[in-house]
Amino acid sequence: MATTTDDDFLPSLTHPMEKRILKKMDCFIIPLMGLLYFLSNLDKSNIGNAEVAGLSTSLNLKGTEYNTCVTVFYGSYILFDPLGTNLLKILGPKVMLSSCLAAFGAISLATAWCKNYPQLIVIRLLLGAFEGLIYPAINMYLSICYRREQYAKRFAYVFSAACLSSSFGGLIAYGCSQINSSLTSWQYIFIIEGAISLGFVPVYYFGLGKNLEDSWFFNDEEKEYIIERYKTMNTFNPDEKFDWFQVKLAMKDIKTWVSAIALFGIDLTTFGLTVFLPIIITSLGFTNVRAQLMTVPVYFLTAIVFFICANLSDRYKLRSPFIIGACITTSIGLIIVLASTNNAVRYFGVYILCMGIYVNAATNCLWLSGNNGNYYKRATALGFNLFLGSGSGLVSGQIFVAKDKPRYIKGLSICLAFQILSILMTFIQFLLYRKENQKKLAIIEECHRENKPIPYNDKLSDMNPEFRYMY
Repeated sequence: MATTTDDDFLPSLTHPMEKRILKKMDCFIIPLMGLLYFLSNLDKSNIGNAEVAGLSTSLNLKGTEYNTCVTVFYGSYILFDPLGTNLLKILGPKVMLSSCLAAFGAISLATAWCKNYPQLIVIRLLLGAFEGLIYPAINMYLSICYRREQYAKRFAYVFSAACLSSSFGGLIAYGCSQINSSLTSWQYIFIIEGAISLGFVPVYYFGLGKNLEDSWFFNDEEKEYIIERYKTMNTFNPDEKFDWFQVKLAMKDIKTWVSAIALFGIDLTTFGLTVFLPIIITSLGFTNVRAQLMTVPVYFLTAIVFFICANLSDRYKLRSPFIIGACITTSIGLIIVLASTNNAVRYFGVYILCMGIYVNAATNCLWLSGNNGNYYKRATALGFNLFLGSGSGLVSGQIFVAKDKPRYIKGLSICLAFQILSILMTFIQFLLYRKENQKKLAIIEECHRENKPIPYNDKLSDMNPEFRYMY
């Protein structure tokens, strides 16, 4: 007769209750986080569709003023990126996420009534501040809800929303171009997309709890299991307090810096294409209205490719090959767009380069986040990673300038150079993680030989010998 031990009753990957709570989180939390990221990206990138619909003409923007409006968004965005990782634990997801959604929805809606360049600058600065809190907060919330072994696939579902939002934005822009009224089509883009965001605010305020175990969809038995489950997770400890030691560990780690430099190079293309793709497609010979529609299949394919790669990355527990592969794909697409003067070939190149822009960006963040155990070390590392990565938005708004139409040779060439840099940085990151794992294995083997306990320090989290870095 089999005997049972106390370990059989501890929360674990194989515990019967684990499957129950996972199913509920997948049914409620993942759709909510995916929708929030969808709405955030919709309101973030709508200025590109608005420009094609006549924004600059209506506001009498001259020279590089439109580019400046794109750029200043990232000025406030990068400052608030690191705050999002820490504010989530302080305010709780219910208050923080619903407040941010209400704020950026209202700001997007108000953009429709901008009358001039200074007003648009102020609006974009405010939008960047609240948008900058969203992505890091979503990333950290998922790390609270899921074990490290369960995290990647769920993150992939959420991040896929970024691709779909770009497709949906093109459809909205096309629909707005068909409206005949006293308002212009670019105004309707901001009105409709801002109103959609505001309409979902109650869903987040009433749909999320202050803590995971407070969520309305768990029964008392499941809530008790979740509280006990925290004790067996290496991604979250509810009793953990802010510690400057963890901040120092993250900032002293060369892997944090290498990852951030790689993300800067990756995001330069991502942010540039998100905002300027409709304009680039217009330069290929398509009308303004048709250009909005031509972005839809591009992003739809991007979403499919990303979803496939993310699931394969999770299945094989590999990150770096998918980042490098996506950077290579993006580089090939950039070369095609740069080298050809045939519009059909250039449009084909757009498909190729866009297939990789979300795979490499998402997997970079996922890789770094999953390899940091302590909450505040992870929050600091991810916050800095996003700070530097989002900083590329300051550059992207200045390298795709009107005088470079229709080829945008300077902007696309700079993006290509930084994609190559990202490949190099990702390979260096891989080597660093592999070296650390080899050191840990040597320590464990030595402890086994000498019959000594394997050292463990709670404050060192992922730096302990038994924590294995993924690469």
